[in-house]
Amino acid sequence: MTTGKHLTAKGQRTAARVLSAATTVLARDGFGGATLSRIAEEAGLDKRNVLYYYDSREELLVRVVQTVGERVAEHIGEAVGCIDTPEQLADALVDAMWSGVTSAPELARSYFALIGGGAGSPDVEEALGVLKSAYEELIARQLQSIDPVRWQLRDDLPGMVTLTLAVFRGLLLEWTETGDTAASTASLRRLKRSIAAEYVEVA
Repeated sequence: MTTGKHLTAKGQRTAARVLSAATTVLARDGFGGATLSRIAEEAGLDKRNVLYYYDSREELLVRVVQTVGERVAEHIGEAVGCIDTPEQLADALVDAMWSGVTSAPELARSYFALIGGGAGSPDVEEALGVLKSAYEELIARQLQSIDPVRWQLRDDLPGMVTLTLAVFRGLLLEWTETGDTAASTASLRRLKRSIAAEYVEVA
């Protein structure tokens, strides 16, 4: 991880601790409750030390947003392999996105806390916009990872990307409230089927 500063190994560990504390406080207390004082207390530091690693609360919260994106991007990147059928594509895409966020529940909750409360911070809004664009690019890339000579989407790619991300975010929000349930598992299967059904075999 980086804060834009040249840090020793110990400093990097402390900066990571601050970032983890910010994620925890965001998930627990929401955007408005994620004050520097609470974050510092969670990290076992004072506010001055927090501000040594991150110049402002906004910079720290932007880094939380970036961490969410990096985690999901890493999982989707690992999922891209040999894709022969729409079913394989849908399984790989949905499973990678889901595990990328739900394997760290506090990241998912902090993400929605930022969406709900970040409207007053231009820096956080910009970071969320960049994250959304990155998600869209990752989804688009995965949707095109199948042989285009044999398979084609029924409808336009941008529309499919928007729909996939919207449904995924809705299911993720539900998961942050209820956790793993039979209904959420069934909904993920339904999402996979709907993605796979958008492809037609042309050769």
